[in-house]
Amino acid sequence: MKIGTYSVPDLRLFPTIYNDVKLVYENYKLEEVKDEDTVAKLLKHKRAGGGTWNSKVADIRLYGLLEPRGFKLTPLAERLCFGTEDQIQEATKETILNIPLWKQLYSNFGIELPESNFWVQLQKFTGVDPLEARNQADFARKAYLDDVSHIKATNKPRNRGDHSMGNNIDISMSTINIQAGPFSQNIPWTKKGVELAKGFLDLLGAQIKEPKEESKEEPKEEA
Repeated sequence: MKIGTYSVPDLRLFPTIYNDVKLVYENYKLEEVKDEDTVAKLLKHKRAGGGTWNSKVADIRLYGLLEPRGFKLTPLAERLCFGTEDQIQEATKETILNIPLWKQLYSNFGIELPESNFWVQLQKFTGVDPLEARNQADFARKAYLDDVSHIKATNKPRNRGDHSMGNNIDISMSTINIQAGPFSQNIPWTKKGVELAKGFLDLLGAQIKEPKEESKEEPKEEA
């Protein structure tokens, strides 16, 4: 699927793409498959070619699991399916963020997305007109959240009473959520994001009008 100049896979990484790639690797490893029909039949398609098959191959390639030319799995596919636990975690994140639009959204929002008016953010990143952004917003939001839900957080839970930040938090996974009355803002948890948060709070502070204290006059003494 195209959203502006961005390509978004129709199929999700888990379980569909992952299961197909794993099956191909078990049969062909990282060798180039000359007869694509044999791969198509392995993955329960009648033959290579046709809209459904071509769309699936495009999606696998978009995730970075197929070489740009021919039908040959990439080393990333090997790590994703048969790496160590750490390699699989890293490969999962790398695979998902190979989708350019996902990478943009992840760098700005992490694993969460605005619940309302997401189409505004989608239009901002893709440059499409408002109507197209509205029409594509639900699919893009659901697809993104499904994919990034498989990115495992690296931060360790804190013990009760431990309010220190610790050294194990993956900052890239977090956002600063500001809710102040009718105002709501999600900001990436980065140094720049912290500065933006400060500016946002300063702006809100400037709009707060403190009630004026009424002056109390001392009663006058009678002569």
